[in-house]
Amino acid sequence: MTTTIFETIQQHLSMLDLAVSSSEQIKNFAKNENLEAVINETENRERIVNIVGQIQRNIEDQINILNPEEIAADGITILKSWFNDLNILTEKMLSLDKETVEYLSQQKQGAAKEISLIFKNKEIIKSYNHEGSK
Repeated sequence: MTTTIFETIQQHLSMLDLAVSSSEQIKNFAKNENLEAVINETENRERIVNIVGQIQRNIEDQINILNPEEIAADGITILKSWFNDLNILTEKMLSLDKETVEYLSQQKQGAAKEISLIFKNKEIIKSYNHEGSK
């Protein structure tokens, strides 16, 4: 039984690594202002995160039915390491997401400034045309 849990933990951490890698790609796409790639990779990461969640629930269910006397010291060490790795990878993903949001916010502000400038120029041209037609 514990062998199955540990194999599932390995699978879980591998998928979580994929989610972190996907977050890194999303950040890089946002940094390079490739919004279409940001959207596509975000959808991909969402699927990965859903799989990670399913695997994690499976692990937690398996842990809940374990008999504590059946768990060796190595098993407890593996479980503690898994919790630690889970926290580290989750924090890494959150950090990458914050960076991504910052890049996207900067782009949004830049786009808003461009739109404002275009609108102002349009108004200036419009008023110029009205003055010239009098």
